[in-house]
Amino acid sequence: MKKVEWFFLLLGLVLFVVLLERVGWGTLREQLRQIGWYFLLVLLVSSGRYLCRTVAWRYAFAPDRALPPFIEMFQVRMAGDTLNYLTFLGPIVGEPAKAALIRREVPLAVGLGSTVLEAGAFALTGAFVIGAGLIPAFARVALQEELQRVGWVVAALFVALWLGGRSLLKRRVRFLSGGLNLLRRGPLGGWAERRRPGVEKVEGQLLDFYAQHTRRFRLMFLWDLGAQVFALLEIYVILGAMGLWVGWVDVLILEALGKLISTTFFFVPGRVGTDEGGQALVFELLGFGMARGVSLALVQRLRALTWSAAGLFFLARYAMRHSK
Repeated sequence: MKKVEWFFLLLGLVLFVVLLERVGWGTLREQLRQIGWYFLLVLLVSSGRYLCRTVAWRYAFAPDRALPPFIEMFQVRMAGDTLNYLTFLGPIVGEPAKAALIRREVPLAVGLGSTVLEAGAFALTGAFVIGAGLIPAFARVALQEELQRVGWVVAALFVALWLGGRSLLKRRVRFLSGGLNLLRRGPLGGWAERRRPGVEKVEGQLLDFYAQHTRRFRLMFLWDLGAQVFALLEIYVILGAMGLWVGWVDVLILEALGKLISTTFFFVPGRVGTDEGGQALVFELLGFGMARGVSLALVQRLRALTWSAAGLFFLARYAMRHSK
């Protein structure tokens, strides 16, 4: 791991400790105690995300491609997502690992293309959730006039993008790499240049697959969107277990702003401290209290670690099978 990554990890840990001290250990213990056996329900709901994304992954292959059984691909997805979550390189390690674990049934290049394709579609659904949540968020949260204007512009851009999304796909408009080309002219030029080849490759695969298998692409997108619905349901269940029953618009706002913050601080290893700090800020702005935001982030982190333990088991199992 590079020194700069250690630096950001240390900053995240400091932020994490400061948040715990400010909220109060007693308050957090009480709220987490309320979760209790509801945590099993949280795990059940979150499993729906893995199931939906596994179905979506299967649609990322051509219809005539022979695939491993569903349960095997489900376990491989969990193993790869565990590497995405626990390692500092994230998808750079996790996505190729999925392809490697099914290479007996699917050629490595084909498997890798499918994982990249599904990950790209899932990223698009995540952007859809962010755009859908930003509109009610900026209508509700009281911000300075300048920030409100910026927020509405961002929300309008998301809406315009999705209204014209079908046309962009049909015309093979490379809007992702085009955006990076614009960034190359500014202070983020180095960052954009390093990511341009990978973004262009993913974008090309998305456009090619849409042109050749439009129906399968749409089904993949819908199943990935279903995974996002389970993420919303998870927030609803966790907050309900803590005695905070909120409307679905509020749940959408929380998920959208949470995704936006986690995307913004992607450079922090494991997003340690930033997830908790981001949720604390969002909950404070919405009037739900900082403590509940930190508690939500902690439960979600515990859920991720629980599934990661299962993912490590599957990873070890498949690694032993392929070593024979």
